[in-house]
Amino acid sequence: MKKILLTLLLLTLSSWANDYNKGVDAYNSGDYVRAIMLWEPYAKEGNVKAQFTIGKIYYEGLGVQQNYRKAMYWYKQAADQEYAKAYAQLGLMYIKGQGVLKSYKKAVPYIQLAFDNGCKFAPEIWNKYELWKYE
Repeated sequence: MKKILLTLLLLTLSSWANDYNKGVDAYNSGDYVRAIMLWEPYAKEGNVKAQFTIGKIYYEGLGVQQNYRKAMYWYKQAADQEYAKAYAQLGLMYIKGQGVLKSYKKAVPYIQLAFDNGCKFAPEIWNKYELWKYE
């Protein structure tokens, strides 16, 4: 009985991994709608890369209507897991007023968190927008 359960578990995990990889293939081939469809279950389960990339698809309007609110939702999901790029992207959205009211003051903590979590672009963003003025 244990062997059967283990086999079923392994088959299920293998199927999930295959779907995730199919999402990667879809994204790389420009089929962004299919990528979202394949990644969304993973994103809902907490896969930070799926969350961030779905956010990027909506942010850039890749194969879907550009939607900053959906992008922000998915970026926030990734940021909740301390994903540095997501913090930076949220900060930029506040700086530019994309999907939110423009606010350098609200951008500051996101860019600081991006820096603290290793985002290599955080210092460039910090300096370009002179965020020290809004601390």
